[in-house]
Amino acid sequence: MKKYYVAILICIFFISGCQQNQVTPKITYVSGSVQEDYQPSPEDIVNKHGDITNLETFQIFKDNIDHGESDEIRIVTYTEEGDPMIHELLYDGKLIHSTEDTTRDHFGSGSINSISCESLEAEDKAERTDYYLSGCTNQSNGPLVLVIWK
Repeated sequence: MKKYYVAILICIFFISGCQQNQVTPKITYVSGSVQEDYQPSPEDIVNKHGDITNLETFQIFKDNIDHGESDEIRIVTYTEEGDPMIHELLYDGKLIHSTEDTTRDHFGSGSINSISCESLEAEDKAERTDYYLSGCTNQSNGPLVLVIWK
């Protein structure tokens, strides 16, 4: 009888060892919300509630537009809940092609929107400078790109 139980245990051991492990995506908890892990690249401009890293990359991009030189950047802005929203800007020497990806924003529209615009404008205010796209297809002003607090 003991041999029978040992044989069953060995069979169970082999069967359980042959099952495929299912890999689940890594989940991070941020400020009470759940989001997929997203790691910006070292070149990305990252805006965490006004604390901006790689701001010099944005200035170089703006200078390249002013001189008609092709360039591209990615701006990652985090919501108050900690969800990343990705804004890619590609300047081809004539137009700025903008793609906004809000699919990781759990409280937003969760969409990807693309638009082409003629210029990047700055609007100086008392406490901040707003950068937005203008001369965009089907509308005069495009999306707000970046807010820099003084």
